[in-house]
Amino acid sequence: MAAETTSRCILCGAPQTVRHVFGAHRVAYCRACELAQLWPLPSAAELAALYASDAYWEGGDRVGYGDYARQAPQIRRSFRAKLAWLRRAGPVAALAEIGCGPGYLLEVARAAGVGETVGVDRSPWAVARARAAGLEVYEGSVEALPAGRSYDAVAMLDLLEHVPDPIPFLRAVADRLRPHGRLLIMVPNIRSLLARVSGRRWVSFKIPEHVVYYSPRSIRLVLARAGLEATAIRPAVQWVTAGFALERLGRLLPPLGRLRGPLRALGLAERVLPVSNGSIDVLARVASDHPAS
Repeated sequence: MAAETTSRCILCGAPQTVRHVFGAHRVAYCRACELAQLWPLPSAAELAALYASDAYWEGGDRVGYGDYARQAPQIRRSFRAKLAWLRRAGPVAALAEIGCGPGYLLEVARAAGVGETVGVDRSPWAVARARAAGLEVYEGSVEALPAGRSYDAVAMLDLLEHVPDPIPFLRAVADRLRPHGRLLIMVPNIRSLLARVSGRRWVSFKIPEHVVYYSPRSIRLVLARAGLEATAIRPAVQWVTAGFALERLGRLLPPLGRLRGPLRALGLAERVLPVSNGSIDVLARVASDHPAS
């Protein structure tokens, strides 16, 4: 569709242009800071109902995830690599995760020797499964973290794109960090090659749950507005089966999807490989010139 000016960017106040329309919703993009937003925003009740549904984790992945538990071995492998990257920036004795899902990162951290792990998630399904695995997990968001405790690191993987007002949210997260503490963030990158090639079929256009879309530039700006600074940004890598990768590619190029049958016949569909997923990993800390640092 032709670009059309819409509301102003929550980050810099510049006019945005509509990039894509999804039914009653539109994704508007700010050329000045490379932030995109969903308009209109879903209500709190709509989101609560979405996250409360078991189908969010066990249904299709147009919203939520398609059979998240079945992908657990690959997800844990991806999380081990992210945890190793985080720990290279400094020791982690206490880790909190916001949006922890069924707790796979917390399990990986505990197995790697992190002494204190705690998570929060808005999904009752996820909280129940994390607790069944013996993890300390609470229902809610940052406000549900136990009072009076602070952490060497807070992880938010595929979480910040769900937050309609990220600056006060990030300030609240930063308040939970110990001196020299760090944030580990993964968000979809709207400037990634995958996003640009996919157009409106980009897998991260999950409407209405994803409400803000970042780029390396806009994530730095959002962090700075919250009194934080990005210390490292890299393309995110996800471990997946070859069959999963072909299924996703087949959404963009249908002939590739037809290769899944031969792949299964050759016994290669469950072969695990690393792929770029169109997201970015970000490490951040409280800015050196911030009063709390």
